Amino acid sequence: MEIAVMGATGFVGSHLVPHLVGAGHRVRAVSRDGERLLGWGGEVDPRAADVSSGAGVAEALRGAEAVVHLVAIPRERGGRTFQDVNVRAVGRTLAAAGAEGVRRIVHLSVLGASDDPKLRYLHSKWRGEELVRESGLEWVVLRPSLLFGEGDGFFNLVKVTLTWWSPGIVAIPGDGSARFQPLSVDDLAIAVERSLVEPGRAGSVYEIGGPGYLSYREIVDRVMAVTGKRRLKLGLPVPIISALTAVTDRILPIFPVSHDQIASLGRPNFTDLDAFERAFGVQPRPFDIGYLA
Repeated sequence: MEIAVMGATGFVGSHLVPHLVGAGHRVRAVSRDGERLLGWGGEVDPRAADVSSGAGVAEALRGAEAVVHLVAIPRERGGRTFQDVNVRAVGRTLAAAGAEGVRRIVHLSVLGASDDPKLRYLHSKWRGEELVRESGLEWVVLRPSLLFGEGDGFFNLVKVTLTWWSPGIVAIPGDGSARFQPLSVDDLAIAVERSLVEPGRAGSVYEIGGPGYLSYREIVDRVMAVTGKRRLKLGLPVPIISALTAVTDRILPIFPVSHDQIASLGRPNFTDLDAFERAFGVQPRPFDIGYLA
């Protein structure tokens, strides 16, 4: 297939593009600057387009058979808003795809996507999904739990928090029992490719995770074990952390966690342990963050 990957140079895209090429597809790697990542061969066609403004999107999709939409932000910074990036940009991609005759879209969402507007990130992902479902294209929505792999966001953020924001003590929201089901980004790439090429998957929403559950406290323990950092874990009531982040959002935007992210901990971020294997016929890889070392 001729596949356009929107957000190709981000974490997921950097793993997905080589996988699609290895499966025999021709890939248009679409990013804001049209960058070519190290290791991409001639089968990858970098294209420049800005989904935030719509500039170049139609040209990037012209002649493609399918599109993968990966562009999203987990928190608002530098003038970039959930509404513009996680919602309107999806609409721009869909409009261009429809106008250019693209047949199928695979849209990357998240576990916990919610119609509750108080959870601003998760609500923006839900609204993006709604646009996809109403698009008239053949669509597939993937909702993974936390993704691990070289260049990930979440586990590297825990490492940064331990390194720069935790002088001897690391704060744990509540009792640290919030449950996650980390999935390898390389397994996600398998799910994306099969969702693109297998006709019967159109109109499906897949909630997927890895082969095991981990609590937030256990994740911090795993990151400390890999990086050799030792910190005392201090459980803080969620209302206290919520009040703190309400302040840091305004005066210290580089603080590693936002008010909205703390609020989102109340949403489930896990599914059945065999969900991935049932959906895609592959046993997902075990959790491994050795790359953080």
